[in-house]
Formats: sequence, C-alpha cells, structure tokens
Amino acid sequence: MVSLPALRIAVTGTPGCGKTSMCEIGLTYLREEGEEVAVQTVEELADAAGALGAADAEAAPIDIELLREQLTTDWNEAPRCLTLVDGHLSHLLAVDAIVIIRCEPSLLSARNEARGWPEQKVTENSEWELLGGPWNDREEWADTPVLELDSSEVSPEMSFSALMEWAGNGFKPERPEQSIDWIERLHG
Repeated sequence: MVSLPALRIAVTGTPGCGKTSMCEIGLTYLREEGEEVAVQTVEELADAAGALGAADAEAAPIDIELLREQLTTDWNEAPRCLTLVDGHLSHLLAVDAIVIIRCEPSLLSARNEARGWPEQKVTENSEWELLGGPWNDREEWADTPVLELDSSEVSPEMSFSALMEWAGNGFKPERPEQSIDWIERLHG
C-alpha cells in the first residue's frame, strides 16, 4: 500500500459512469488500511458555499462560478488528508489531479435507465459521454494531471486500484496518450 500525500483528486465523469462507486470503494479500502481519507461531493461543497440552487424533479443546479470563488478561499491550504471530490463537475474545481471515469454509451444508458431516470435525461447523458464528457471542458484544467478510466468492463475496485497506482507514481503519465473516442470505437 502506497501512502498518499494530502491531495484533492477530482473523480469526474458523466452521471452513471461509476464515480461514487469508486469513491466508496476507495474510502472503505483506505480506511481499512489505516489511511486517513475523505470523500466530498460537489453537491455538499456547493451547499456549504451557498452555491446550490433549489432542486427540481431531476437535480439541484450548482452555481459553479460561485462555488469556485468560495473554494478559492476555503482551499488555499492543502487538505489534511487525501480527499476525493466526487461529482460530474469536480473537474472544474481547483484540484491537484483529475480522474475521468468513462463508460460505453449503451451500457451507460442501461445503467441510468435502471435508476429510473426519464428517457430524455438518459439520452442527454449518453450523448454527452459519446461526445467526450469532461474532456469538453479541458481548457479549464489544462495543467492538471489527468487519468482516464473505462468503467465499461472493469469493477470500481479495479478503477480505484488504477487511481492508486497512478497517484503513487507521481501522476505519471500526466495525460493519456489518447482519450477514449467512443465514436471511433463503436463506428470504426
């Protein structure tokens, strides 16, 4: 087991890709190993910062600019322990590294349908994933190390193990050689 320094690592991806499952596995595993670790959701951070709007039938909107402004003050010092920031907007925050969880769009649709989501929300999320998900915001985090993981065929445990290996190796490589391109994979 590699002991990790106190860092903030965003765990991001299209809703339904497995971010929360991986964070829960990591939290349990690291605590069992005697490591101090925290998981914060973007929604919890937004609520504490007064950046969480009123929830509608599907979600509560987050004022990401207000949240970033508040976290500039709150996060001016390193965290006391390794902190995983769980949420599909976490890559937009001032974190030390980013892990993007990806999922093949038809499998993502099936996962989100099983959650009972409305068809429009399932379709929108699958299309966002097909188009690259968080990679579409890469200008926001151009200098931050990024690890991309495909949760389509691997367990959250395997994804967390890959995160630990990458972080333990000083976030090398700093970027994948090529990001996952679902259009290329699915349609050649």
